Amino acid sequence: MAKRTKKAIRKNVKSINVKDNLIVHECAIKPYQIFCEWIDAEVNEFASDRTLLFEVVEIDEQYCFFEGFREVCLLRDRTEISIRRVDLSKAEIEQRAWSCLMNEFTNLDPINPKFFEVIKSSMPAQVQQALFNKPLTIQHILNIKGLRRHHYDYQTSLYRNQQPTKIPSFSELIGEVRYDNNN
Repeated sequence: MAKRTKKAIRKNVKSINVKDNLIVHECAIKPYQIFCEWIDAEVNEFASDRTLLFEVVEIDEQYCFFEGFREVCLLRDRTEISIRRVDLSKAEIEQRAWSCLMNEFTNLDPINPKFFEVIKSSMPAQVQQALFNKPLTIQHILNIKGLRRHHYDYQTSLYRNQQPTKIPSFSELIGEVRYDNNN
């Protein structure tokens, strides 16, 4: 996860401009995509004069991030960040990316059952095993949050009872306007 630091930047850390070569690592694409689709990163939450420090993997002169999704979403084009190059295996990068997403998910209140199902169905079995020592279950998340099962069941019933709103077609809207004008 990205870290905020006010300490002097160490010599093995490099400051870069965000628009210059900062991309998501190939092993973190799916968790980052899920983050972007399901979590609204609020701009006012990130107002600091501290330099952000990201651990990255350097591939072909590009810096690949794999965690700190919220901070990455809030960065602007000319923002300077500090990076620390790390040498991790693809499995470690994948685990850290999913762990970052799971941290964001467990911080949400209330629990979104649809979001949980997306995570569970997308997270590879080997990552679930590495992170939780067993397949991911909602009970594990509830235990982390200190909640009982009825909290999740209530949220599930709310989402189940929501009926999707049918959006009328363009021709139906035109027909309604013509009908209203004739009457």
